[in-house]
Amino acid sequence: MRELFETIYRLYAKLLMVIATLAAFGFFAIMWLIDANSLSRKFFNVPITGTLEITEAFMVIAILMPMAYTQMRRGHIRVTLVTKNFSPRWQRIFFTGSLIVGFLFAAWATYASFIFFLRSYAIDEHAWGSIRFPIYPSKGAVALGMFLLTIQFLLDAIRVGVFGMDDPEFSDHGDEADEQMET
Repeated sequence: MRELFETIYRLYAKLLMVIATLAAFGFFAIMWLIDANSLSRKFFNVPITGTLEITEAFMVIAILMPMAYTQMRRGHIRVTLVTKNFSPRWQRIFFTGSLIVGFLFAAWATYASFIFFLRSYAIDEHAWGSIRFPIYPSKGAVALGMFLLTIQFLLDAIRVGVFGMDDPEFSDHGDEADEQMET
């Protein structure tokens, strides 16, 4: 069972890496679009039409899509002021509890954002500005990003709570488990 879980975890990690890489390229494209818009406005007095709308839409995608990758890499802020004084067993229990709370919140946010996306899609919602730009793809990206984060919280809760594989900083056997996950 543990081997199957490790395989699923690794495959999901690879998917998240691809998504995070695509998001990084998205940020790069946004940067170039803003630079090109600034330069064309400054030197030719001709801004690129729709830069604001495109940037708004892609910023949501570039930020929310790699959130699950950040969670997998333990890149989110953790406050350990109280729990650092607990035994490794209690640290693991509290960490598992926080992962379950994160899972429940992310599941709720996934559901709510998906409903929000469906409403936007049903009315064919568009932003009006220098160009008419559809909003629902960005709202769909919010729902998808939250769904990926929900899955990651669930996998992390199982990894820590069931298999005892967690951060070496509060684990009495995490070093070996994490090394096994990486090989």
